[in-house]
Amino acid sequence: MNLFIVKKVWGYVRWPLTIFIIVFIVFIAWRVQVLNDREATAEAVAAIRANKLTWADINGDLPAEPDVATNNSTLVGVDSNQNGIRDDVERAIYNKYKSTPKVAIAMLQYAKALQMEFTHVMNSETFVAVIQQEGRGYGCADNHQEETENLVFNTSERKEYGEEVRRKYMTSYALLNTKDCDILL
Repeated sequence: MNLFIVKKVWGYVRWPLTIFIIVFIVFIAWRVQVLNDREATAEAVAAIRANKLTWADINGDLPAEPDVATNNSTLVGVDSNQNGIRDDVERAIYNKYKSTPKVAIAMLQYAKALQMEFTHVMNSETFVAVIQQEGRGYGCADNHQEETENLVFNTSERKEYGEEVRRKYMTSYALLNTKDCDILL
């Protein structure tokens, strides 16, 4: 008799229990993913905030002029010296402002921050960190902001990508309360 009751109860409990276990496993997997995303975002934001223009970024050899087709075949472009500034932008700024290093350094800082839109943005938090770095670069670039933006966003694809990132990830934020220029002359 007890076996009959157990089988009858199991018949009623089996499917709800199975569904509960599946939902629980899915919830745990989702929660692990959320925590991993938060950790990755925190690491990315820290890397963005630590990404400052250094003397090493500007004192090395000027990179070779990249092939235009190769450079424009991706949003990121070519950065052969890995300083976070696209080679064509770096060369254009250096060649135009080599006699006024203060302007060149300020524009390179702003260009480096703008370039992070292509390399570091993956959600609203990372976008805000990039925008905050851009705000510092903008403040440092002193009347050369538009020229720098035109160099970095020099193709329709890059301009469209920048607009899309803003539409997708823009949220309220505050600018950093830090000095604008990474390198002062």
